Amino acid sequence: MAAETFAAAAGIEVYRDGKSIIKSIAYLKDLKRNYEKLKQEAEELRATKDVIHTEISRFRLTPVMKGWIARTGMIEGEVRELETKYNNEKKRGWRLDRLANLSRDMAKKCNQVRSHREEGNLQKATLVMELPVPVRKIHTLKLQDNSSLHKAVQHVLRFLEDEQIRRMGICGMVGTGKTTIMQNLNNHEKVAEMFDMVIWLTVSKEWSERKLQDAILHRLKLDVEGIADLKKLLREYQKN
Repeated sequence: MAAETFAAAAGIEVYRDGKSIIKSIAYLKDLKRNYEKLKQEAEELRATKDVIHTEISRFRLTPVMKGWIARTGMIEGEVRELETKYNNEKKRGWRLDRLANLSRDMAKKCNQVRSHREEGNLQKATLVMELPVPVRKIHTLKLQDNSSLHKAVQHVLRFLEDEQIRRMGICGMVGTGKTTIMQNLNNHEKVAEMFDMVIWLTVSKEWSERKLQDAILHRLKLDVEGIADLKKLLREYQKN
């Protein structure tokens, strides 16, 4: 009975060893492929991170996204370590057991990188949904074609299409329709096509430059906490 039990146990161990050897051989065969896949996944993760930094990082990041960015840095460091091990093993000589383990580690890391990138894409989509709308429509009087105010709107539109004109003003006595003209310009589809962002602000005589900047930044949903030079921040936003 004891002999039979021993034989059964030995058979199980042989079976396990056989499966382990087969897995090791499979990892050895996939060594270079796992290395190339890991590099590709790491590049795609880096691209996702760069998009978030260049196009979304100027907006307020959620704690979840900040955590994702921090984990990205850790994962990129781990990928670099595996790449270094791969290159060192090629120089050192082909130890089959070490190479099989390295291939296995790269395959696991590849899956982790892919999963982390997909999580980042989901977070990025959520942030994009939170970005400010390009135009906030204003309830206003609809102008009749060929009316004096309609002609004024068309006149201003032609000026807006002239890239040499950097600023303009609409002057007139109280009650002549200046605000109605501006409101119709704000809502006009051509204005939405000309500019990435249309900002409507009502400025009183008591307003300071700082208050004006704060209102613009609030409209843009920019994260300005701890930033002293708002002019510089607005210039950077215009460049981007």
